[in-house]
Amino acid sequence: MKKMKFYTTDFITVGIMALIIFASFQFSVVIYNIFADPSGEQQETEEAEKEDAFTIVMDPDLDYLTIVNQDHRYEFGGTYDQTLQNDIIYVSDCYGIPTPVEKAAYLAFGMLKQDLHQQGFEIELYSAYRTGEDQQWVFDNYGNLDGWSETNTVMPPGYSEHHTGLMIEYVIWWPDETTKAYDLAWYTETAERQAQNPEFKRIRETLADYGFIERYPKDKEDITGVKCAPYELRFVGSSKVAHEIMDNDLCLEEYLHLRKEQ
Repeated sequence: MKKMKFYTTDFITVGIMALIIFASFQFSVVIYNIFADPSGEQQETEEAEKEDAFTIVMDPDLDYLTIVNQDHRYEFGGTYDQTLQNDIIYVSDCYGIPTPVEKAAYLAFGMLKQDLHQQGFEIELYSAYRTGEDQQWVFDNYGNLDGWSETNTVMPPGYSEHHTGLMIEYVIWWPDETTKAYDLAWYTETAERQAQNPEFKRIRETLADYGFIERYPKDKEDITGVKCAPYELRFVGSSKVAHEIMDNDLCLEEYLHLRKEQ
């Protein structure tokens, strides 16, 4: 009995000491929170939490900041292209047709789509990854039929970011009494009218939260080489990077140039 009493007393003593240490720690935390500099570690934590809110699994071997334009031709069969082929998945487009797209970009698009749904309207994927043959068909039917120009509506094969799998072209729809009415007006609307469309504005304000940018913004045609196209989204793999681009009114070319200079 004496041996049992010794262990019980010892246990109680350790428990009291643990409670005292815990209370002291809690008091220290309270004091730190009161006097801590709000622009210091607390702000860094808030920023980290904001970026962590957007989390999807991405391929560490894929360069989500790769660029394709009139000065940077896509290398079919190159390192990026070979890596991309392992990340291509097929999903249903707005017409229910299987459409290829890079899987992380599509997961992010799904999150963006859900957010916009909660805001009261819908978007659907219209086009994403394209092979050289796919892009040739689009260029022949919707592009500059008279050849190359300084600003294009559709880039010729080899110069389209649709080859990267990270470009997503979308449509907006509003349900009527019987069916979904897809908005395909971009083929006839002017860039100025597109940019002022209230739905495009709402989407533009939400893009960066999910790692997307507007790839061909208004007033950047002389840099991108492509006319304003608010329905063309580009996944850059990071909400932080996307905000740096969108919040500073940059296009991808300008961002990469600034990043190279730093």
